[in-house]
Amino acid sequence: MKVGLSPEITLLLMACSTNLSTEKKTQLTHFLSQHPLNWERLYALAGRHRLKPFLYQTFLQIPTIPESFLAALQQDCRISSTDNLLKLHQYHVVSAILTENNIDHMPLKGIFLAEHCYPDSGLRISGDIDVLVRKEDVFKTVHLLQTKEYHLNQQQRLHWQQGEQVILTDLFEVSLFKPFFNDSYFDIDLHWQILGFNRHYALFDLAYVRSEPTFSTEREVVLLVIHHGVNNVWQQIYYVNDLYFFLNSRGINWDRLMQELRLYGLEHVFLAGLYWCYQVWNIQLPEFIHELVLSPRIYSLAEAYSKNWEADNSSEFSTLILKQLSFFIKAQTKFNKQLKICSTFISSRVFRYSLFRVGKRLIYLPKELGFITILIRTIQSLFRFLPTHR
Repeated sequence: MKVGLSPEITLLLMACSTNLSTEKKTQLTHFLSQHPLNWERLYALAGRHRLKPFLYQTFLQIPTIPESFLAALQQDCRISSTDNLLKLHQYHVVSAILTENNIDHMPLKGIFLAEHCYPDSGLRISGDIDVLVRKEDVFKTVHLLQTKEYHLNQQQRLHWQQGEQVILTDLFEVSLFKPFFNDSYFDIDLHWQILGFNRHYALFDLAYVRSEPTFSTEREVVLLVIHHGVNNVWQQIYYVNDLYFFLNSRGINWDRLMQELRLYGLEHVFLAGLYWCYQVWNIQLPEFIHELVLSPRIYSLAEAYSKNWEADNSSEFSTLILKQLSFFIKAQTKFNKQLKICSTFISSRVFRYSLFRVGKRLIYLPKELGFITILIRTIQSLFRFLPTHR
């Protein structure tokens, strides 16, 4: 394990286990005796990295854990486990509605992984319910969900007023919410395209996954790497766990997977995540993949990603956008890919719509206004970097 990691992050990585061996218990007990912990920070980081279920399951088998800390974890895990079950049930309700109306769809990320890849769905804390549909089914799906008490938020309603063509041109997903109990909601992110870094670099859709059924699993890995590795720079440890459990639960055609990843410049982003799958979970890999994962270049890239784990909060907005650019460029070995990343980054920031708030009112500016929109977004981005807005 990396020496430079804090005791809290190191412990969270060590706690990622589904079957704690006697040897691992001994290692953990020794580690706890040798490294004073900031228990408050450990609790906060376990929440940020969505690892409380793993930490609780592990700490139940370690005798030296403070009872108050264990009790807090137990309560959190009860809540998240119930929340998962409710979201999973709601997804199945939505899925049945879409199936009845002949709408092809597939779940993405949390709900899908919790149900089909993790050994216990309670280990994978889920956020929104993510569903991918075909572009031609977007409005039919939204109207169906609205009949089931789902609503668009203020920002989405503003876009809806611009017309269907504008929505399909400007957006790649739409968010809907359904009140559940008190201040609780079911949130659905309805996707019809997945951004690969940005709209001008690569776009993926349901047809991409469905077009070659023999390699649909490998293409699902591509979508996972896009979301977790490129768009979110592996900045939370549960992203690594997602990759491990998906790969471990599927038969992978490694040659085809690497070919697909290489096509989009994703090879090293994937291998950096796979490096941590190996370090944390000792994932079994083909020899040629194992050699790639342990190469100096991938080690260096994986270490750079792991520096994001120590932050109190996940990067968002302008900070995350800059990290996406920086890490994706670092992950390339060919100049033409680096050039494409830079050129599409610039074009995607210029030729896009903007929403900005004046008082309580949201204002929409179409992408045709070009540099006016980028000027507004630049000011907004700089504003977010001010200390009072971090």
